[in-house]
Amino acid sequence: MGFLNFKREPKAPWSKYYTKEDMNLDIPDKSVYNYWEEQALKFENNICLDYYGRKVWYPELLNRIDDCAKGLYNYGIREKDVVTLCLPNTLEGIVSFFAINKLGAIANFIHPASSENEIMNEINDMDSKVIIAIDSNYWKIENIIKKVKLKKVILVSLNNYMPWMNKLRYHNNKIKIKFAKNNRLYIVWHDFMEMAEDTYFKEYAVKGSKENPAIILHSGGTTGSPKGVVLSNGNLIAFVKSASIGQSYLEKGDTCLALMPIFHGFGIVHSVLFPLTIGMKVILRPRFDVKEYCWMIKKYKPEILMGVPTLFESLLSELSDDVSLEFLKCVLVGGDTLKKGLRDRINKFLKKHGAKIKVSAGYGLSEAVCGVSLGDPKNQREGAIGIPLPGIYVGIFSEVDEEVPYNEPGEICVYGPTVMLGYYNNEKETNIALHTHKDGNIWLHTGDIGSMDEDGYITFMNRSKRIIISSGYNIYPNQIEKLLETHPSVMLCTVVGIPHKRKIEVPKAFIVLKNKHKKKELVTLDLMMLCKKNLPKYAWPISYEYMESLPTTRVGKIDFKKLQEDRKNDVE
Repeated sequence: MGFLNFKREPKAPWSKYYTKEDMNLDIPDKSVYNYWEEQALKFENNICLDYYGRKVWYPELLNRIDDCAKGLYNYGIREKDVVTLCLPNTLEGIVSFFAINKLGAIANFIHPASSENEIMNEINDMDSKVIIAIDSNYWKIENIIKKVKLKKVILVSLNNYMPWMNKLRYHNNKIKIKFAKNNRLYIVWHDFMEMAEDTYFKEYAVKGSKENPAIILHSGGTTGSPKGVVLSNGNLIAFVKSASIGQSYLEKGDTCLALMPIFHGFGIVHSVLFPLTIGMKVILRPRFDVKEYCWMIKKYKPEILMGVPTLFESLLSELSDDVSLEFLKCVLVGGDTLKKGLRDRINKFLKKHGAKIKVSAGYGLSEAVCGVSLGDPKNQREGAIGIPLPGIYVGIFSEVDEEVPYNEPGEICVYGPTVMLGYYNNEKETNIALHTHKDGNIWLHTGDIGSMDEDGYITFMNRSKRIIISSGYNIYPNQIEKLLETHPSVMLCTVVGIPHKRKIEVPKAFIVLKNKHKKKELVTLDLMMLCKKNLPKYAWPISYEYMESLPTTRVGKIDFKKLQEDRKNDVE
Protein backbone atom coordinates (compact mmCIF):
# COMPACT_ATOMS: atom_id res chain seq x y z
CA MET A 1 0.00 0.00 0.00
CA GLY A 2 1.01 3.64 0.12
CA PHE A 3 0.91 5.00 -3.48
CA LEU A 4 -1.89 6.14 -5.75
CA ASN A 5 -2.81 3.45 -8.24
CA PHE A 6 -6.56 3.84 -8.64
CA LYS A 7 -8.73 0.96 -9.65
CA ARG A 8 -11.52 3.51 -9.61
CA GLU A 9 -10.95 7.09 -8.45
CA PRO A 10 -12.80 7.83 -5.19
CA LYS A 11 -15.13 10.79 -5.03
CA ALA A 12 -13.48 13.89 -3.61
CA PRO A 13 -15.82 16.87 -3.12
CA TRP A 14 -12.96 18.80 -1.46
CA SER A 15 -10.86 18.67 -4.66
CA LYS A 16 -12.37 22.02 -5.73
CA TYR A 17 -10.17 23.67 -3.11
CA TYR A 18 -6.98 22.33 -4.76
CA THR A 19 -5.49 22.26 -8.26
CA LYS A 20 -5.29 19.07 -10.31
CA GLU A 21 -1.52 19.00 -9.72
CA ASP A 22 -2.08 19.30 -5.96
CA MET A 23 -4.36 16.26 -5.95
CA ASN A 24 -1.91 14.13 -7.93
CA LEU A 25 1.16 14.17 -5.70
CA ASP A 26 4.34 13.23 -7.51
CA ILE A 27 6.37 11.10 -5.07
CA PRO A 28 10.05 10.78 -6.07
CA ASP A 29 11.63 7.33 -5.79
CA LYS A 30 14.20 8.12 -3.12
CA SER A 31 14.83 8.04 0.61
CA VAL A 32 13.59 10.65 3.06
CA TYR A 33 17.16 11.77 3.66
CA ASN A 34 17.94 12.21 -0.04
CA TYR A 35 14.72 14.15 -0.57
CA TRP A 36 15.34 16.36 2.47
CA GLU A 37 19.02 16.91 1.60
CA GLU A 38 18.06 18.33 -1.81
CA GLN A 39 15.89 20.91 -0.07
CA ALA A 40 18.33 21.59 2.80
CA LEU A 41 21.15 22.53 0.40
CA LYS A 42 19.00 25.50 -0.66
CA PHE A 43 18.97 26.88 2.89
CA GLU A 44 22.69 27.17 3.69
CA ASN A 45 22.20 30.66 5.17
CA ASN A 46 19.36 29.61 7.46
CA ILE A 47 19.18 28.31 11.03
CA CYS A 48 17.39 24.96 11.17
CA LEU A 49 17.44 24.04 14.88
CA ASP A 50 17.60 25.93 18.16
CA TYR A 51 18.18 24.01 21.40
CA TYR A 52 18.19 26.27 24.47
CA GLY A 53 19.80 28.98 22.34
CA ARG A 54 22.35 26.64 20.74
CA LYS A 55 21.79 27.38 17.06
CA VAL A 56 22.45 24.85 14.30
CA TRP A 57 22.59 25.95 10.65
CA TYR A 58 21.50 23.67 7.82
CA PRO A 59 25.10 22.91 6.62
CA GLU A 60 26.14 21.99 10.18
CA LEU A 61 23.19 19.64 10.55
CA LEU A 62 24.19 17.92 7.29
CA ASN A 63 27.73 17.43 8.62
CA ARG A 64 26.54 16.02 11.94
CA ILE A 65 24.20 13.61 10.17
CA ASP A 66 27.14 12.47 8.02
CA ASP A 67 29.29 11.76 11.10
CA CYS A 68 26.47 9.92 12.88
CA ALA A 69 25.81 7.78 9.79
CA LYS A 70 29.51 6.87 9.60
CA GLY A 71 29.51 5.93 13.28
CA LEU A 72 26.46 3.69 12.92
CA TYR A 73 27.96 2.11 9.79
CA ASN A 74 31.08 1.39 11.83
CA TYR A 75 28.88 -0.53 14.30
CA GLY A 76 27.56 -2.70 11.49
CA ILE A 77 24.29 -0.93 10.65
CA ARG A 78 23.28 -1.68 7.07
CA GLU A 79 20.23 -1.30 4.85
CA LYS A 80 16.95 -2.44 6.52
CA ASP A 81 18.60 -2.96 9.92
CA VAL A 82 16.63 -1.50 12.84
CA VAL A 83 18.03 1.15 15.19
CA THR A 84 15.89 2.00 18.23
CA LEU A 85 15.58 5.63 19.32
CA CYS A 86 14.48 6.17 22.91
CA LEU A 87 14.84 9.95 23.09
CA PRO A 88 12.90 13.13 23.83
CA ASN A 89 13.21 16.20 21.57
CA THR A 90 16.97 16.71 21.36
CA LEU A 91 19.44 17.56 18.60
CA GLU A 92 20.76 14.00 18.85
CA GLY A 93 17.29 12.64 18.08
CA ILE A 94 17.01 14.64 14.86
CA VAL A 95 20.58 13.84 13.77
CA SER A 96 20.07 10.13 14.48
CA PHE A 97 16.78 9.94 12.57
CA PHE A 98 18.31 11.35 9.39
CA ALA A 99 21.55 9.34 9.78
CA ILE A 100 19.64 6.07 10.12
CA ASN A 101 17.66 6.89 6.99
CA LYS A 102 20.81 7.85 5.10
CA LEU A 103 22.07 4.29 5.68
CA GLY A 104 18.80 2.80 4.42
CA ALA A 105 18.11 1.51 7.93
CA ILE A 106 14.86 1.80 9.91
CA ALA A 107 14.33 4.12 12.91
CA ASN A 108 12.22 2.48 15.62
CA PHE A 109 10.84 5.23 17.89
CA ILE A 110 9.87 4.34 21.45
CA HIS A 111 8.78 6.48 24.39
CA PRO A 112 11.64 7.46 26.76
CA ALA A 113 9.30 6.69 29.67
CA SER A 114 8.94 3.07 28.52
CA SER A 115 9.37 0.42 31.20
CA GLU A 116 12.26 -2.05 31.30
CA ASN A 117 10.15 -4.81 29.82
CA GLU A 118 8.77 -2.55 27.08
CA ILE A 119 12.28 -1.53 26.04
CA MET A 120 13.37 -5.18 26.07
CA ASN A 121 10.40 -6.28 23.97
CA GLU A 122 10.88 -3.45 21.47
CA ILE A 123 14.54 -4.35 20.97
CA ASN A 124 13.86 -8.08 20.63
CA ASP A 125 10.67 -7.85 18.57
CA MET A 126 12.30 -5.51 16.05
CA ASP A 127 15.68 -7.30 16.17
CA SER A 128 17.25 -3.93 16.85
CA LYS A 129 21.04 -3.81 16.54
CA VAL A 130 21.70 -0.47 18.28
CA ILE A 131 19.78 1.69 20.73
CA ILE A 132 20.31 5.44 21.13
CA ALA A 133 18.74 6.36 24.45
CA ILE A 134 18.52 9.17 26.96
CA ASP A 135 21.04 8.52 29.76
CA SER A 136 18.32 8.42 32.44
CA ASN A 137 17.34 5.07 30.93
CA TYR A 138 20.79 3.57 31.52
CA TRP A 139 19.67 1.50 34.51
CA LYS A 140 16.62 0.15 32.69
CA ILE A 141 18.84 -0.98 29.82
CA GLU A 142 21.47 -2.39 32.17
CA ASN A 143 18.80 -4.51 33.90
CA ILE A 144 17.77 -6.14 30.60
CA ILE A 145 21.08 -6.11 28.74
CA LYS A 146 21.63 -9.87 29.06
CA LYS A 147 18.20 -10.53 27.55
CA VAL A 148 18.77 -8.56 24.33
CA LYS A 149 21.21 -8.78 21.44
CA LEU A 150 22.57 -5.28 21.05
CA LYS A 151 25.81 -4.34 19.33
CA LYS A 152 25.93 -0.92 20.95
CA VAL A 153 24.17 1.35 23.43
CA ILE A 154 24.69 5.06 22.74
CA LEU A 155 23.69 7.29 25.66
CA VAL A 156 22.57 10.89 25.25
CA SER A 157 22.62 13.58 27.92
CA LEU A 158 20.11 16.41 27.76
CA ASN A 159 22.89 18.96 28.27
CA ASN A 160 25.16 17.83 25.40
CA TYR A 161 24.43 20.81 23.17
CA MET A 162 23.23 23.32 25.73
CA PRO A 163 25.03 26.69 25.97
CA TRP A 164 27.27 26.81 29.06
CA MET A 165 24.81 28.84 31.18
CA ASN A 166 22.12 26.21 30.69
CA LYS A 167 24.66 23.46 31.38
CA LEU A 168 25.40 25.02 34.76
CA ARG A 169 21.71 25.00 35.68
CA TYR A 170 21.37 21.43 34.45
CA HIS A 171 24.55 20.16 36.17
CA ASN A 172 22.89 19.35 39.51
CA ASN A 173 20.43 17.05 37.76
CA LYS A 174 23.01 15.39 35.49
CA ILE A 175 22.89 11.61 35.41
CA LYS A 176 26.12 10.16 36.75
CA ILE A 177 27.08 6.86 35.12
CA LYS A 178 30.24 4.81 35.65
CA PHE A 179 30.93 2.13 33.06
CA ALA A 180 32.84 -1.04 33.87
CA LYS A 181 36.58 -0.90 32.96
CA ASN A 182 36.18 -3.59 30.31
CA ASN A 183 33.04 -1.96 28.86
CA ARG A 184 32.69 -2.32 25.10
CA LEU A 185 28.93 -2.06 24.84
CA TYR A 186 28.13 1.44 26.12
CA ILE A 187 29.35 4.73 24.70
CA VAL A 188 28.27 8.32 25.35
CA TRP A 189 27.20 10.50 22.43
CA HIS A 190 30.18 12.85 22.29
CA ASP A 191 32.66 9.95 22.26
CA PHE A 192 30.61 8.23 19.57
CA MET A 193 30.61 11.34 17.37
CA GLU A 194 34.32 12.05 17.89
CA MET A 195 35.21 8.51 16.81
CA ALA A 196 32.93 8.86 13.79
CA GLU A 197 34.63 12.10 12.66
CA ASP A 198 37.92 10.21 12.28
CA THR A 199 36.29 7.40 10.29
CA TYR A 200 36.35 7.34 6.50
CA PHE A 201 34.22 5.18 4.24
CA LYS A 202 34.17 5.62 0.50
CA GLU A 203 30.61 4.42 0.14
CA TYR A 204 28.14 3.98 2.98
CA ALA A 205 25.04 6.01 2.05
CA VAL A 206 22.14 4.18 0.41
CA LYS A 207 20.09 5.74 -2.41
CA GLY A 208 16.91 4.26 -1.03
CA SER A 209 13.49 3.80 -2.55
CA LYS A 210 10.08 5.23 -1.77
CA GLU A 211 8.85 1.68 -1.15
CA ASN A 212 11.46 0.91 1.53
CA PRO A 213 10.48 1.13 5.22
CA ALA A 214 11.81 4.24 6.98
CA ILE A 215 10.38 4.39 10.49
CA ILE A 216 8.34 2.39 12.98
CA LEU A 217 5.89 4.25 15.20
CA HIS A 218 3.79 2.62 17.90
CA SER A 219 0.02 2.75 17.92
CA GLY A 220 -3.03 0.90 19.15
CA GLY A 221 -4.29 0.64 15.58
CA THR A 222 -7.96 -0.07 14.96
CA THR A 223 -8.24 -2.68 17.73
CA GLY A 224 -6.66 -0.78 20.61
CA SER A 225 -3.66 -3.05 21.31
CA PRO A 226 -0.04 -1.86 20.81
CA LYS A 227 1.49 -2.44 17.38
CA GLY A 228 4.41 -1.18 15.32
CA VAL A 229 3.30 0.98 12.38
CA VAL A 230 5.74 0.66 9.46
CA LEU A 231 5.95 3.78 7.31
CA SER A 232 7.93 3.97 4.08
CA ASN A 233 10.13 6.71 2.67
CA GLY A 234 7.34 7.46 0.21
CA ASN A 235 4.77 7.74 3.00
CA LEU A 236 6.80 10.43 4.75
CA ILE A 237 7.72 12.31 1.58
CA ALA A 238 4.06 12.26 0.49
CA PHE A 239 2.96 13.82 3.77
CA VAL A 240 5.63 16.52 3.58
CA LYS A 241 4.61 17.41 0.01
CA SER A 242 0.92 17.34 0.91
CA ALA A 243 1.43 19.49 4.04
CA SER A 244 3.52 21.95 2.02
CA ILE A 245 0.45 22.56 -0.15
CA GLY A 246 -2.12 22.41 2.65
CA GLN A 247 -0.03 24.82 4.75
CA SER A 248 1.34 26.96 1.94
CA TYR A 249 1.17 30.03 4.19
CA LEU A 250 4.31 28.71 5.96
CA GLU A 251 7.64 29.50 4.31
CA LYS A 252 11.43 29.55 4.59
CA GLY A 253 12.62 31.43 7.66
CA ASP A 254 9.44 30.88 9.68
CA THR A 255 9.69 29.39 13.18
CA CYS A 256 8.01 26.33 14.68
CA LEU A 257 7.94 25.45 18.38
CA ALA A 258 8.40 21.65 18.29
CA LEU A 259 6.97 20.51 21.60
CA MET A 260 5.20 17.40 20.32
CA PRO A 261 7.52 14.44 21.08
CA ILE A 262 9.57 12.98 18.22
CA PHE A 263 8.53 9.44 19.19
CA HIS A 264 5.04 10.42 17.99
CA GLY A 265 4.17 10.91 14.31
CA PHE A 266 2.80 14.39 15.04
CA GLY A 267 6.21 15.26 16.49
CA ILE A 268 8.80 13.74 14.15
CA VAL A 269 6.94 14.31 10.88
CA HIS A 270 4.74 17.38 11.29
CA SER A 271 6.80 19.30 13.87
CA VAL A 272 10.30 18.45 12.57
CA LEU A 273 10.57 16.84 9.12
CA PHE A 274 7.97 19.03 7.42
CA PRO A 275 9.26 22.43 8.67
CA LEU A 276 12.90 21.44 8.05
CA THR A 277 12.04 20.52 4.46
CA ILE A 278 10.66 23.98 3.68
CA GLY A 279 13.51 25.86 5.38
CA MET A 280 11.93 26.73 8.72
CA LYS A 281 13.65 27.04 12.09
CA VAL A 282 12.58 24.43 14.66
CA ILE A 283 12.82 25.21 18.38
CA LEU A 284 13.49 22.01 20.35
CA ARG A 285 12.74 21.33 24.00
CA PRO A 286 12.85 17.85 25.59
CA ARG A 287 10.18 18.62 28.18
CA PHE A 288 7.07 20.77 28.29
CA ASP A 289 7.00 23.54 30.86
CA VAL A 290 4.16 26.02 30.46
CA LYS A 291 6.10 29.01 31.87
CA GLU A 292 9.03 28.34 29.54
CA TYR A 293 6.59 27.80 26.66
CA CYS A 294 5.06 31.23 27.22
CA TRP A 295 8.55 32.75 27.41
CA MET A 296 9.49 31.09 24.10
CA ILE A 297 6.38 32.45 22.40
CA LYS A 298 7.39 35.98 23.44
CA LYS A 299 11.06 35.47 22.50
CA TYR A 300 10.83 33.55 19.20
CA LYS A 301 7.47 34.81 17.87
CA PRO A 302 6.75 31.51 16.06
CA GLU A 303 4.50 31.51 13.02
CA ILE A 304 2.99 28.15 13.98
CA LEU A 305 2.04 26.56 17.29
CA MET A 306 1.17 22.85 17.36
CA GLY A 307 0.05 20.69 20.25
CA VAL A 308 -2.57 18.60 21.97
CA PRO A 309 -5.62 20.21 23.64
CA THR A 310 -4.11 19.99 27.16
CA LEU A 311 -1.14 22.09 26.03
CA PHE A 312 -3.45 24.91 24.99
CA GLU A 313 -5.48 24.56 28.19
CA SER A 314 -2.26 25.37 30.08
CA LEU A 315 -1.37 28.20 27.71
CA LEU A 316 -4.71 29.98 28.13
CA SER A 317 -4.19 30.29 31.88
CA GLU A 318 -0.51 31.23 31.80
CA LEU A 319 0.22 33.62 28.90
CA SER A 320 0.06 37.23 30.10
CA ASP A 321 -2.47 39.66 28.66
CA ASP A 322 0.14 42.06 27.28
CA VAL A 323 1.60 39.55 24.78
CA SER A 324 0.75 40.15 21.12
CA LEU A 325 0.15 37.10 18.91
CA GLU A 326 -0.30 38.96 15.63
CA PHE A 327 2.70 37.07 14.17
CA LEU A 328 0.85 33.73 14.20
CA LYS A 329 -0.05 32.11 10.88
CA CYS A 330 -1.45 28.89 12.32
CA VAL A 331 -2.45 27.34 15.64
CA LEU A 332 -2.94 23.62 15.10
CA VAL A 333 -4.53 21.29 17.65
CA GLY A 334 -4.25 17.54 17.09
CA GLY A 335 -3.66 14.28 18.92
CA ASP A 336 -7.09 14.41 20.59
CA THR A 337 -10.57 15.83 20.10
CA LEU A 338 -10.82 19.63 20.21
CA LYS A 339 -14.08 20.18 22.06
CA LYS A 340 -16.27 23.16 21.24
CA GLY A 341 -15.77 24.84 24.61
CA LEU A 342 -11.97 24.81 24.28
CA ARG A 343 -12.14 25.82 20.60
CA ASP A 344 -14.23 28.88 21.51
CA ARG A 345 -11.90 29.85 24.37
CA ILE A 346 -8.79 29.54 22.16
CA ASN A 347 -10.38 31.66 19.43
CA LYS A 348 -11.43 34.30 21.94
CA PHE A 349 -7.90 34.24 23.37
CA LEU A 350 -6.31 34.61 19.92
CA LYS A 351 -8.54 37.55 19.00
CA LYS A 352 -7.82 39.25 22.34
CA HIS A 353 -4.06 38.95 21.68
CA GLY A 354 -4.21 40.39 18.17
CA ALA A 355 -4.04 37.18 16.10
CA LYS A 356 -5.76 37.30 12.72
CA ILE A 357 -6.48 33.57 12.60
CA LYS A 358 -8.62 30.97 14.30
CA VAL A 359 -7.47 27.67 15.77
CA SER A 360 -7.26 24.81 13.24
CA ALA A 361 -8.35 21.33 14.24
CA GLY A 362 -6.51 18.52 12.52
CA TYR A 363 -7.18 14.81 12.28
CA GLY A 364 -4.71 12.02 11.77
CA LEU A 365 -3.29 8.75 12.99
CA SER A 366 0.09 7.06 12.91
CA GLU A 367 -1.10 4.63 10.23
CA ALA A 368 -1.45 7.59 7.83
CA VAL A 369 1.63 9.60 8.90
CA CYS A 370 -0.23 11.59 11.57
CA GLY A 371 -2.03 14.02 9.25
CA VAL A 372 -5.17 13.31 7.21
CA SER A 373 -7.29 16.47 7.32
CA LEU A 374 -6.73 20.07 8.33
CA GLY A 375 -8.86 23.17 8.88
CA ASP A 376 -8.07 26.52 7.31
CA PRO A 377 -6.61 28.99 9.87
CA LYS A 378 -8.85 31.82 8.62
CA ASN A 379 -12.03 30.06 7.53
CA GLN A 380 -13.51 27.48 9.88
CA ARG A 381 -16.62 25.35 9.88
CA GLU A 382 -18.24 24.74 13.22
CA GLY A 383 -17.32 21.34 14.62
CA ALA A 384 -15.35 20.21 11.55
CA ILE A 385 -11.81 18.81 11.48
CA GLY A 386 -11.15 20.32 8.07
CA ILE A 387 -10.86 18.77 4.63
CA PRO A 388 -8.43 16.05 3.52
CA LEU A 389 -4.93 17.23 2.66
CA PRO A 390 -4.19 17.17 -1.10
CA GLY A 391 -3.52 13.72 -2.52
CA ILE A 392 -5.15 12.04 0.49
CA TYR A 393 -8.64 10.54 0.10
CA VAL A 394 -11.15 10.10 2.90
CA GLY A 395 -14.40 8.17 2.70
CA ILE A 396 -17.12 7.42 5.26
CA PHE A 397 -18.12 3.75 5.09
CA SER A 398 -20.66 1.40 6.62
CA GLU A 399 -19.87 -1.89 8.35
CA VAL A 400 -20.06 -3.69 4.97
CA ASP A 401 -17.62 -1.24 3.33
CA GLU A 402 -20.36 0.68 1.50
CA GLU A 403 -19.87 4.44 1.28
CA VAL A 404 -22.62 6.22 3.22
CA PRO A 405 -24.47 9.37 2.02
CA TYR A 406 -23.20 12.85 2.90
CA ASN A 407 -23.81 13.93 6.52
CA GLU A 408 -24.48 10.33 7.60
CA PRO A 409 -22.26 8.69 10.25
CA GLY A 410 -19.88 5.86 9.41
CA GLU A 411 -16.28 4.74 9.82
CA ILE A 412 -13.62 7.18 8.65
CA CYS A 413 -11.41 5.43 6.06
CA VAL A 414 -8.29 6.74 4.34
CA TYR A 415 -6.73 6.00 0.95
CA GLY A 416 -3.59 7.51 -0.54
CA PRO A 417 0.22 7.68 -0.52
CA THR A 418 0.51 8.26 3.24
CA VAL A 419 -1.16 4.98 4.24
CA MET A 420 1.26 2.67 6.06
CA LEU A 421 2.93 -0.42 4.65
CA GLY A 422 1.39 -2.40 7.51
CA TYR A 423 2.00 -3.44 11.11
CA TYR A 424 5.44 -4.87 11.84
CA ASN A 425 5.35 -8.70 11.70
CA ASN A 426 1.59 -8.67 12.26
CA GLU A 427 -0.27 -9.79 9.15
CA LYS A 428 -3.49 -10.46 11.05
CA GLU A 429 -3.82 -6.91 12.37
CA THR A 430 -2.68 -5.47 9.04
CA ASN A 431 -5.52 -7.29 7.28
CA ILE A 432 -8.00 -5.96 9.84
CA ALA A 433 -6.89 -2.38 9.17
CA LEU A 434 -6.46 -2.51 5.38
CA HIS A 435 -9.49 -3.58 3.31
CA THR A 436 -9.89 -3.87 -0.46
CA HIS A 437 -13.25 -2.22 -1.17
CA LYS A 438 -15.59 -2.73 -4.10
CA ASP A 439 -13.87 0.12 -5.95
CA GLY A 440 -10.73 -2.07 -5.99
CA ASN A 441 -8.77 0.34 -3.77
CA ILE A 442 -7.15 -0.60 -0.46
CA TRP A 443 -8.58 1.59 2.32
CA LEU A 444 -7.26 2.11 5.83
CA HIS A 445 -10.01 1.62 8.41
CA THR A 446 -9.34 4.01 11.29
CA GLY A 447 -11.83 2.69 13.82
CA ASP A 448 -13.12 6.26 14.21
CA ILE A 449 -16.69 7.37 13.55
CA GLY A 450 -17.47 10.54 11.63
CA SER A 451 -19.35 12.11 8.74
CA MET A 452 -18.61 14.24 5.67
CA ASP A 453 -20.62 17.04 4.06
CA GLU A 454 -21.08 17.89 0.38
CA ASP A 455 -17.95 20.09 0.39
CA GLY A 456 -15.72 17.40 1.88
CA TYR A 457 -15.58 18.80 5.42
CA ILE A 458 -15.22 16.01 7.98
CA THR A 459 -16.82 15.89 11.43
CA PHE A 460 -15.32 13.57 14.04
CA MET A 461 -17.87 11.89 16.33
CA ASN A 462 -16.22 9.24 18.48
CA ARG A 463 -13.77 6.36 18.55
CA SER A 464 -15.08 2.86 18.04
CA LYS A 465 -11.90 1.29 19.42
CA ARG A 466 -11.09 1.15 23.12
CA ILE A 467 -8.46 3.76 23.77
CA ILE A 468 -7.72 6.35 26.45
CA ILE A 469 -6.00 9.57 25.39
CA SER A 470 -4.29 11.29 28.31
CA SER A 471 -2.44 14.56 27.60
CA GLY A 472 -2.15 13.41 23.98
CA TYR A 473 -0.65 9.98 24.82
CA ASN A 474 -2.45 6.85 23.67
CA ILE A 475 -3.17 4.37 26.47
CA TYR A 476 -4.47 0.91 25.63
CA PRO A 477 -6.79 -0.61 28.28
CA ASN A 478 -6.26 -4.15 26.88
CA GLN A 479 -2.54 -3.90 27.59
CA ILE A 480 -3.09 -2.85 31.22
CA GLU A 481 -5.80 -5.47 31.79
CA LYS A 482 -3.65 -8.34 30.51
CA LEU A 483 -0.84 -7.25 32.81
CA LEU A 484 -3.01 -6.90 35.94
CA GLU A 485 -4.65 -10.29 35.33
CA THR A 486 -1.24 -11.97 35.63
CA HIS A 487 -1.41 -11.29 39.38
CA PRO A 488 -2.44 -14.51 41.19
CA SER A 489 -5.13 -12.72 43.24
CA VAL A 490 -6.87 -11.04 40.29
CA MET A 491 -9.73 -13.00 38.74
CA LEU A 492 -11.02 -10.31 36.41
CA CYS A 493 -10.05 -6.76 35.55
CA THR A 494 -11.10 -3.94 33.28
CA VAL A 495 -9.69 -0.45 32.73
CA VAL A 496 -11.59 2.65 31.61
CA GLY A 497 -10.81 6.33 31.30
CA ILE A 498 -12.20 8.74 33.87
CA PRO A 499 -12.17 12.57 33.72
CA HIS A 500 -9.10 14.50 34.84
CA LYS A 501 -8.91 18.29 35.26
CA ARG A 502 -5.56 18.66 33.50
CA LYS A 503 -5.00 15.48 31.48
CA ILE A 504 -8.62 15.18 30.24
CA GLU A 505 -8.66 11.40 30.92
CA VAL A 506 -6.67 8.96 33.06
CA PRO A 507 -6.96 5.16 33.38
CA LYS A 508 -8.74 3.59 36.35
CA ALA A 509 -8.69 -0.16 37.08
CA PHE A 510 -11.68 -2.18 38.31
CA ILE A 511 -10.72 -5.46 39.96
CA VAL A 512 -12.58 -8.64 40.91
CA LEU A 513 -10.47 -10.74 43.31
CA LYS A 514 -10.32 -14.54 43.41
CA ASN A 515 -10.20 -14.43 47.19
CA LYS A 516 -12.70 -11.89 48.49
CA HIS A 517 -10.95 -11.82 51.89
CA LYS A 518 -7.57 -10.92 50.44
CA LYS A 519 -6.24 -7.62 51.79
CA LYS A 520 -6.91 -5.13 49.06
CA GLU A 521 -4.15 -2.77 50.23
CA LEU A 522 -1.50 -5.45 49.67
CA VAL A 523 -2.89 -6.36 46.25
CA THR A 524 -2.90 -2.69 45.25
CA LEU A 525 0.79 -2.33 46.20
CA ASP A 526 1.61 -5.43 44.12
CA LEU A 527 -0.34 -4.09 41.13
CA MET A 528 1.35 -0.70 41.37
CA MET A 529 4.78 -2.36 41.30
CA LEU A 530 3.70 -4.55 38.38
CA CYS A 531 2.69 -1.47 36.39
CA LYS A 532 5.85 0.42 37.35
CA LYS A 533 8.00 -2.36 35.91
CA ASN A 534 6.01 -3.02 32.74
CA LEU A 535 4.23 0.20 31.71
CA PRO A 536 5.24 3.80 31.01
CA LYS A 537 4.31 6.15 33.84
CA TYR A 538 1.50 7.87 31.93
CA ALA A 539 -0.28 4.48 31.59
CA TRP A 540 -0.28 3.63 35.31
CA PRO A 541 -3.87 3.47 36.65
CA ILE A 542 -4.71 6.50 38.76
CA SER A 543 -6.60 4.26 41.20
CA TYR A 544 -7.87 0.72 41.80
CA GLU A 545 -11.48 -0.10 42.68
CA TYR A 546 -12.47 -3.56 43.88
CA MET A 547 -15.87 -4.96 42.94
CA GLU A 548 -17.85 -8.13 43.59
CA SER A 549 -18.47 -8.39 39.83
CA LEU A 550 -18.13 -6.23 36.74
CA PRO A 551 -21.27 -4.86 35.04
CA THR A 552 -22.18 -6.53 31.74
CA THR A 553 -24.29 -5.71 28.69
CA ARG A 554 -27.31 -7.78 27.59
CA VAL A 555 -25.05 -10.00 25.53
CA GLY A 556 -22.70 -10.64 28.46
CA LYS A 557 -19.83 -8.30 27.53
CA ILE A 558 -18.26 -5.99 30.11
CA ASP A 559 -20.19 -2.74 30.11
CA PHE A 560 -17.37 -0.19 29.84
CA LYS A 561 -19.78 2.66 29.18
CA LYS A 562 -21.67 2.02 32.44
CA LEU A 563 -18.43 2.10 34.44
CA GLN A 564 -17.54 5.41 32.82
CA GLU A 565 -21.02 6.86 33.15
CA ASP A 566 -21.28 5.94 36.86
CA ARG A 567 -17.95 7.67 37.53
CA LYS A 568 -18.12 10.62 35.16
CA ASN A 569 -18.18 12.98 38.15
CA ASP A 570 -15.16 11.33 39.81
CA VAL A 571 -12.81 13.99 38.47
CA GLU A 572 -9.23 13.43 39.63
